[in-house]
Amino acid sequence: MNVFKQLYYSLFSPKMMARFRFQKLGKPILYVFLLMLLSSVPIGIITAVSFTNAYEDLKTHMGDLPEFTLEDGTLKSDQSEPLIKKEDGNTFIFDATDEIKPDDVDSYESAIAFLKDRIIVMDSGTRQEFNYSNFSSMTFTKQDVSELTQNLDNLLPIFIPLLIFVVYLFQTGLKFIGITVLATIGLLLKSLAGRKASYKQLWVLSVYSATIPTLFFTIMALVKTTVPFGFLLYWFVAIMLLYLTIKEIPLPKKRVTNERPNSPE
Repeated sequence: MNVFKQLYYSLFSPKMMARFRFQKLGKPILYVFLLMLLSSVPIGIITAVSFTNAYEDLKTHMGDLPEFTLEDGTLKSDQSEPLIKKEDGNTFIFDATDEIKPDDVDSYESAIAFLKDRIIVMDSGTRQEFNYSNFSSMTFTKQDVSELTQNLDNLLPIFIPLLIFVVYLFQTGLKFIGITVLATIGLLLKSLAGRKASYKQLWVLSVYSATIPTLFFTIMALVKTTVPFGFLLYWFVAIMLLYLTIKEIPLPKKRVTNERPNSPE
């Protein structure tokens, strides 16, 4: 059975998923890469678009910004109050004073905010963050950023695909970790269900049990809908699907002996 049929059955059939437990590890590993290709690439595109919008806004308002330094993951400036500009329904915020908190940006429908420790992009009410701590080993001044923006236009066609690829690898790595954790939880679930399965088989079943929650949250991200308690919901659905799949494993057959009781003399 190819990976696309496995994806199809993983959407509705725990009974078929239970049959996948005998697969060699190569096939479920390939399945994870396919699943994350379907889920992380669209999210990577959204991230790239958000980054591009932030970059274009920064270029537009560069002349209005005070002198600043980005050092040790922190934005530093002598500005006395936040810079807030609204144009065509979009809001640009630059605040090194720490007066504007991350939660304050949520009140804007569409905004790009350069705050003390992070960049926040609000797009149709959906929030994305980029922490400066990712660049803590580097130091930038306003002049450095201005010169960088002048040269970055030619690099964007290379940088954007690279960003999408990095998001894909990062999300895939996290998925493998999550599947391993789910398989460990499966050790308890198989005891509750009274079924026999090796850890390797539980890991394989965990791969397919993660399909529905992974694709669900991908769709929610694409339609820019925030799911309350998303982390807990993901794990609840994945654990329940794994349990239902384990329940479909046949019970061990009882041994039948042909021995007859000794007849009385």
